[in-house]
Amino acid sequence: MKSMGAMCSLVAPWPIELIVVVDGSVDGSAEAAESITMPFPTVVIWQENKGSAAARNRGAAEARGKYILFLDDDMQVAPDLLVHHDRLLGAGADAVVGHIPVHPDSPRSLLTDGVERWAEHRHRRLVRSDGQLRLSDLITGQLSVRTDVFEASGGFDEDLNRGGTFGAEDTDFLYRLLQSGARVRYAPHAIAHQLYVVRPRRNLQQWRQAGRADAMLARKHPELVSQLVTSHGGRTLLGRALRALAPIVPETMVESAARLVVDRASSGARDWPTRWAFTRMRDAHYWRGVREGGGFRVAAEGPAILAFHAIEDVEDAVIGEYCVSPERFAAHVEALEKAGVAWIGAEELLSFLDGAPVPPQAVLLTFDDAYASLYSHAVPVLRDRRVPALVLPVTGRLGSTNTWDTARGATELRLLSTAQLRWMSEQNWAIGTHSRTHPHMVRLSSSALSDELAGALEDMKAADVPVVPVIAYPHGEHDVRVRAAARRAGYVIGLALDGGKVERRHSRFALPRIEVTRETSPDEIVALVRRPQSRSLRRYERELRWAVRTALAVVRLGPLGK
Repeated sequence: MKSMGAMCSLVAPWPIELIVVVDGSVDGSAEAAESITMPFPTVVIWQENKGSAAARNRGAAEARGKYILFLDDDMQVAPDLLVHHDRLLGAGADAVVGHIPVHPDSPRSLLTDGVERWAEHRHRRLVRSDGQLRLSDLITGQLSVRTDVFEASGGFDEDLNRGGTFGAEDTDFLYRLLQSGARVRYAPHAIAHQLYVVRPRRNLQQWRQAGRADAMLARKHPELVSQLVTSHGGRTLLGRALRALAPIVPETMVESAARLVVDRASSGARDWPTRWAFTRMRDAHYWRGVREGGGFRVAAEGPAILAFHAIEDVEDAVIGEYCVSPERFAAHVEALEKAGVAWIGAEELLSFLDGAPVPPQAVLLTFDDAYASLYSHAVPVLRDRRVPALVLPVTGRLGSTNTWDTARGATELRLLSTAQLRWMSEQNWAIGTHSRTHPHMVRLSSSALSDELAGALEDMKAADVPVVPVIAYPHGEHDVRVRAAARRAGYVIGLALDGGKVERRHSRFALPRIEVTRETSPDEIVALVRRPQSRSLRRYERELRWAVRTALAVVRLGPLGK
């Protein structure tokens, strides 16, 4: 009622209507709201308890104005609130969020102290960053939005807090707005004070509910998982322990510990030990909620990268093993899809290495050498299924043949032309490089190594073929010197052939791939993706060979690579 009373002093830059949605309350709130005389048209709606998302959607459906302003029932607005919202909306903003400091009449407690610190920290950071919103800033306690933008967004997701539970619907809504390209601004002088009266026991319940809601949010927006984990302290040593242990500790133990902390906080204690203990208990409830909600079901491990070569049936003692028939390739793709893999492209791989999650059983398809058979046999199979892929051409041989193989007596095979590569780049294919001439890079001089790496990128630029800075090392061979040269040449990823899935602990310039051969059956390729065999001994041998070559060069007193 205090919230409605504060609205009577609002300065109105446009006509106002007030819609009050009472979500399942039977304490007389609806009757009390109807009894208050407001200086503008007011509608009071009572509905069964469906949650805040449903309440906001119901209110928005009744609204008739150009703008909608959402306010929580514990907000008491400043008289000039609408003036500041109007200033930004009139300047072209699609949505505006304001400052929500704690109301001075809020009972003092460690919870009030925490909310107050958060609100002031949020305000100062948003002012300094010119309103650059983070995930944790996306709350709808005070939010205005253009009505047409709200309707186009589909409104709030009612599944996230159906039945009156707490959390995630505001983050989801504003995140979708930002992803759609909507202009969301921060109005530092638009103030609605929060009268915070939540008790410690209720606060723990809210955090548990928030964990369940965030688990649903993570399935809806997997790319947010990393931010959710970080924002709840899940990256720290203690946070990792809570993530692992809190969901499996017996409920009786959790309740006993919570009772002690809640009693201490409810008594008015605001000292550092009490604050620390309550924060840890709050986090523990959050992670229990996450587990109860199904967990953050994104891949605990990185993607599997499959390495193909030619997609044609070739009987040849030298290269036949690396030529997969079109029928077998189609069977590979079908088997992987039936196994439930999630196809990703080169950009998703880059995002994973930068900290973003990938779906469970993520798979990236790569094709070394850029044989012309890809155009005929791989492109149709992947295009029909909308599967992204990465092709890695030998840039000095585009439109020619596999001379590095024919020199060893292998069958001559055609390679993709620049025109075909340009066309494939428009068909969900990313283009990297596989060097200029397919040499054994570990044997090259420094100048020749630079020519093979930097020159490959130059070739693609000269051919006007869009390229991502990814190099697949010919023959899978690389060492410290080759990796360093790849970095200097401008690449951001180097692909090897060591088996195993990609992990963030791997060097970006030595990412493992799983090589697929003619003899790899559809069942085997599924098994390789699920349980790939890492050839770690091969990596140790490679680095040992580099160390020996370096030592010999020093002994000979000849500079390495000259």
